[in-house]
Amino acid sequence: MNTILTYYERVCQVVILSFNTNPGSLNINTGYGYAGYHMVTSMQELGHKIPFRFPKAKVQLNFSQPQFFDLNKDQYQIGYMPWESTQLQEGWLEAFNECDEVWATSPWVKQVYEKCGVTPPIHVYEHGIENIWQPIKRYRKDGPLRFLHVGEPAPRKSGQMTFEAFVDVFGNDPDYRLTIKSYKYNTIRVYNKYNNIIDSTLTNTYNNISIIPEEVSTSQMVGIFNSHHCLIYPSWGEGFGFIPLQALASGMPVICTEEWAPYKKFLGPLALKSQYVNSPWQHPHPGLMVEPSYEDLCNLLRKTADEYNTLADYYYEQAAEVGKAYDWLQLTDNAFSRLKEKF
Repeated sequence: MNTILTYYERVCQVVILSFNTNPGSLNINTGYGYAGYHMVTSMQELGHKIPFRFPKAKVQLNFSQPQFFDLNKDQYQIGYMPWESTQLQEGWLEAFNECDEVWATSPWVKQVYEKCGVTPPIHVYEHGIENIWQPIKRYRKDGPLRFLHVGEPAPRKSGQMTFEAFVDVFGNDPDYRLTIKSYKYNTIRVYNKYNNIIDSTLTNTYNNISIIPEEVSTSQMVGIFNSHHCLIYPSWGEGFGFIPLQALASGMPVICTEEWAPYKKFLGPLALKSQYVNSPWQHPHPGLMVEPSYEDLCNLLRKTADEYNTLADYYYEQAAEVGKAYDWLQLTDNAFSRLKEKF
């Protein structure tokens, strides 16, 4: 069997790569599952063979947290993980350093790995965008300006900050609306001056805020994006950050933390300022994270309201370039070109 695989690889220039991940990360409604699915399908579309945990393959890609790496010494091992803070969890560095090479999901993540002491060669393989995310022309003439936040209930995605900044700037004004797309449930609350919860639904207090907790398909999510004017994404850290990229590819103005973003050159005039602080969530995310500026977020919300049509033109005009820069097939082909030469 090994002889057949070697011959097939040599003659057809096809990479046969074993794909290993945590079974819990196969749900395409999660970031890991979504990324893994599109990595594998793009590899297959390029003609490569991607069996799951196949010990006879020369190369194995471990796309998971390091405790789930399956480091078979008879294979060339690649460790590949997105990450969101400046330190690694206990035991991860040792697992990375047992790999033959490490892949990072962004230049920011690569820098974190280098500073943490990862010694194998580190290469950046950014994620991509599907063709379903196409630019549409947005224009505000009549009706409310509709803002969208996606990311609840993950606290690092700052749903509470988004809600509070929106309320501080627009209050209950029906000319401005906020939709919160959560994953099953929502943790944002309305507090009184004594820090007591007075509304856990938000909608009892604010008529211009709505929540979508249901799971939706990718095509339904595209429809949600296309019915809104601006995405608000003040995240403390992302291993990559699909949601802002999808919005940018659709031509939507995006308020997004600039520091960690691999696509920061496309964030333009709505790039959100931040500063490094101790992570509020040291158990899952040790070290430092980037705290989005609340003041700057409020200023950018006002800017969006005051200059919307100009901003909409700016983001629409660059959207096709975003799609081209983050084409899944091209990014995957670039990542695999080295492996084809090596094996």
